[in-house]
Amino acid sequence: MPRASDILILLTYVMIAVVAAIGFEYFGLMSTSTAWMMGAIVFIVAGMAHSAAAHAHERRTTEEEIRGLKSANLALAEEFEAAQRRLDEITDELRCEAVERDNAFVHEVKVLEDLVRRVGEPIPDRAGHAVETSGKAVSIDVIREALQANRVDLYLQPIVTLPQRRIMFYESFTRLRDAAGRVLAPSVFIEAAERAGLMTEVDNLLLFRCVQILRRLTQQDRRVGIFCNVSPNSLADESFFPSFLDFIRQNNDLAGALIFEIPQRAFIERNAIAARNMSRMVDFGFRFSVDQVTDVDLDLNEMQRAGVRFVKIAGGRLLDAVNNLESIAGLEAGSIAHEDMAGVFARHGIDLIVDKIETEATVVEVLELDVAFGQGHLFGEPRPVRDEALDEAGNVIRMAG
Repeated sequence: MPRASDILILLTYVMIAVVAAIGFEYFGLMSTSTAWMMGAIVFIVAGMAHSAAAHAHERRTTEEEIRGLKSANLALAEEFEAAQRRLDEITDELRCEAVERDNAFVHEVKVLEDLVRRVGEPIPDRAGHAVETSGKAVSIDVIREALQANRVDLYLQPIVTLPQRRIMFYESFTRLRDAAGRVLAPSVFIEAAERAGLMTEVDNLLLFRCVQILRRLTQQDRRVGIFCNVSPNSLADESFFPSFLDFIRQNNDLAGALIFEIPQRAFIERNAIAARNMSRMVDFGFRFSVDQVTDVDLDLNEMQRAGVRFVKIAGGRLLDAVNNLESIAGLEAGSIAHEDMAGVFARHGIDLIVDKIETEATVVEVLELDVAFGQGHLFGEPRPVRDEALDEAGNVIRMAG
């Protein structure tokens, strides 16, 4: 259907042709028939001029549209190339991650093979002897057989914030099972394992469990952390530590969530090799915790230099030190205000954790010291890690968050 503007233009050209014809006839320039013929010619020329102008406009419009399409196509091609480059980068990243996981797995297998080899090595004659502990006897052969059969279980105990009691960390513990499936409590097997020189193997199998469990927990909440005991013997073992260090290097993405824990006595008595190896672990971003504190007159400067970022003191021991005006962390007796107790540690980049909390009365007294973290049976006993327990732990973390 013709547009109104086209109709107006057509009428205009008709009027111009009629006026031209009348003018030619009026001024006697042409006869009537010739004048009207010239009018028709004027109409045709005007129409052709208009048509040429219209085609030129359409051509310019088409050219502009083509240029726009070319620009859009070029932009689309550039976006496609950018997407392809990003896809290539993601593929490379995934390939690198796969290689790193494979390397980590290879290193884990190597370390585990070394552990199994060392467990199977001959040990002194006393190895076959039984060790009496609290009326129970366990043979070192039972310990060795449990390690070789990989009957090493991981138990987790929550560490909570105070006063909210939200779970922030877990401490890991080792339990062995004999061939009949009976759990050997630490009080039963530790002495035997230490006499046989097997505690390094126990602690390092625990490390592998911690890494495996931590990877699953961090998929649910990256804020969770696990305290993992490490044997001082492992830190000072020059034949074993390189493989151990390679393993944690392959897993250094967990550096913010895996905290290595050693007793105060082991920290104080560590030799130069162990101190150097601790520094190498700190260089990879890992942190240390010192527990089993008996002497509260701690050297916090030395701890800070060694990469210690957590100190655990039993609730009863800390409260006794405060009430008896003992020197704490190098400060004179009674010079620390109760509410500044945790701040003394914090000023050295160390978080104070009060553990072995069993009663609500202890919690009340600890809160007066402005301590941020607590641990003990009051907040949860160590529980074995099973798939369902792990899922429950993840749910607790999510609810706490």
